[in-house]
Amino acid sequence: MNRIEPERLSAEFRRLEELCDRDIPVSVEGILMHLEHRGHALLTLFLAGPFMVPMLPGLSVPFGVLIAFFAFSMAFGRKPFLPKSWLAKEIPEDRLRKFCRMAQRFFKKFERLFKPRLVWLIDLRAGQITIASMIAICGILLALPLPPGTNSPPASVIIALSIGFLERDGFLVILGYFLFLVNIAFFAFLAIFGYEGVMNLWRMI
Repeated sequence: MNRIEPERLSAEFRRLEELCDRDIPVSVEGILMHLEHRGHALLTLFLAGPFMVPMLPGLSVPFGVLIAFFAFSMAFGRKPFLPKSWLAKEIPEDRLRKFCRMAQRFFKKFERLFKPRLVWLIDLRAGQITIASMIAICGILLALPLPPGTNSPPASVIIALSIGFLERDGFLVILGYFLFLVNIAFFAFLAIFGYEGVMNLWRMI
């Protein structure tokens, strides 16, 4: 039996942008309902994407916790319990539209490079739990009240692992593993030397 190919990610974000054309506010719940057909990995991808470019200030805590919830759900196959106040939170339509268009441009340019390879990294149950656990840890890091500039590193891990999971691309999963180790080192230095110390070390490098 032939495997049914899922819709490309650029098309997913185009459909998400269409939510902005409606006459009703776009809530977190509406977005999650719109994306849930592809599973939790697409939700974690969407929630982490804006932190690569600071477009949704003030949402790192709820989005980070949501990512952790969805990642644990991905690992254990359970539907997460989400507070109604979070689900009802509205997303500014102009910023959502801008982010969706940026995501579409990115995926139209690079999604042809994503393809199934080293699929055992994704298909093995141990691999799925490892991916979900790393995404959950990075979601927690996003939720921490840390200084500016500390959201992009964990977001990059979530994005790489989420795309790798969705596209069954083991190369991206390995990249996510590497970025996760970099994040562990970064936040360890942050805990030991403080924000200014890490920034000074970065300038020296």
